Amino acid sequence: MAIKFSVHKTPQPNDRKGKQLTHARAIARSTQKMDDICALVCERGSISSADVKAVLDSFVWVIGHSLKYGDNVELEGLGHFSPSLRTRPSVDGKKITVTVDNVNFRCSEKLKNELKSAQLEKIKTATCYMPEERKTRMLDYLQRNESITTITYTKLNACSRYQATAD
Repeated sequence: MAIKFSVHKTPQPNDRKGKQLTHARAIARSTQKMDDICALVCERGSISSADVKAVLDSFVWVIGHSLKYGDNVELEGLGHFSPSLRTRPSVDGKKITVTVDNVNFRCSEKLKNELKSAQLEKIKTATCYMPEERKTRMLDYLQRNESITTITYTKLNACSRYQATAD
């Protein structure tokens, strides 16, 4: 078992010396949903899937409730959750509007250290097709399907999310 990754050119391509920069992107094997997590937890003990699901549902509710009232949440071994705010000036510039923007998550050291021992496997990425070829491949796909998502387009044409969005 390994974390698969591919290497890509960085969109802001040059460092201070004018050299092309690259970066690695993890390639997810799958996305573990609530039911998948419940099944895995059940395998470790004698708890039913329904009980695990109820606990996880309550867990999500408690985190949301705590964050809504201005608390930070720290779960030993998992990480630290805190609300993220966005500030926008008014049109006249005299007042500001503050809204909840997101939830910050800072991973625990224990979880980071566990991941540092993971095996890594480099996957060779195909070169992105030329614009006309990408268009042809997309139109061929759309003849067989109703629509196409950005993610599907990136996989179909071996290109970045930025290129797919631009196309």
